[in-house]
Amino acid sequence: TAMILAIATQLGGFKPMTTVQLQTSFMRPIAGSQTAPAGEARVVGRVLRLGKSLVFGEIEVFDAGGKLAAHATTTYALL
Repeated sequence: TAMILAIATQLGGFKPMTTVQLQTSFMRPIAGSQTAPAGEARVVGRVLRLGKSLVFGEIEVFDAGGKLAAHATTTYALL
């Protein structure tokens, strides 16, 4: 979802697209606490290259302490 929003921002609106490739590395769990029982996370999606038919991007997920919890690279095909 973060990548879809990043792509839509670059395109100036939503366009139909589909996932071509997605690779995710999970580096640490995001644990809850007394103030955030479900655990808090910040997700950052970046478009690395926006082509005519393919979009390449990366997503980073950080825990409440700002430590990287997951990293993903993705490729979408614009339809």
